[in-house]
Amino acid sequence: MLFLRLLVVAGFLVQFIGERSSAAYKLEPISSVFAPTGSNATQSFEIINDGSDRIALTVSVLTLERDEAYVETNRDAEDEFLVYPAQIILSPGKRQTLRVTWLGNPKPTRELTYRIVVQQVPIELLDPKAKPSPELEGRVRVMLAYRGTLFIRPPKASPSIVVEARPASNNALVLTLVNRGAAVGLVKSCSVTLQPAKGPSIEVPANALGVMRNHRVLAGGRRRYILTWPAGLSPQPLKAIGRCVVES
Repeated sequence: MLFLRLLVVAGFLVQFIGERSSAAYKLEPISSVFAPTGSNATQSFEIINDGSDRIALTVSVLTLERDEAYVETNRDAEDEFLVYPAQIILSPGKRQTLRVTWLGNPKPTRELTYRIVVQQVPIELLDPKAKPSPELEGRVRVMLAYRGTLFIRPPKASPSIVVEARPASNNALVLTLVNRGAAVGLVKSCSVTLQPAKGPSIEVPANALGVMRNHRVLAGGRRRYILTWPAGLSPQPLKAIGRCVVES
């Protein structure tokens, strides 16, 4: 699906600390859709060490929630998944299959979203006999982390995104995308007509709505945008009549 390909960019985070070392690895895929029950409640990932050093990794799972400003918050979700193996030591050129199984609610009413975090740690933490590569002595090592996305999706779940509008105190227009559906939705484009309490309706210019394109709204979530108040319209309560082209 298109949103999964896009998450390769959106869900990929590499944390750099100090200088680059010869240790590097990849996580494939960076995101995955799980069924709440059955064989698809388990998904596999591949971790590939394409560096020249042995690496040590830990794997954890967090919830993924976003507020209207799309700021992400997380909390521990270890009890909702079985991750095997949760600690990995990988030699250069080798790969490890990582299996993740959903243990949570078998009948969620809407899609649930999580982060899988694969974090590189100093090799000595998992192998007390190991020593850092001689070339790293006296230097700060790089620790890489991948933050992938896990979707627990009920059968036939789909997005349903509507637009809400209200005036803001700073002479601005607030438009909010609201996903009333049961799965994440990727907004490709929107058209919005404002119906003020008094006066004729006004079409929001398409170029002003460009900020919404290719943006994602989680199931049950909201995403807020602040636009310039339309010229010629006095500040007043209004309603939005919006239509969005959405992909799941």
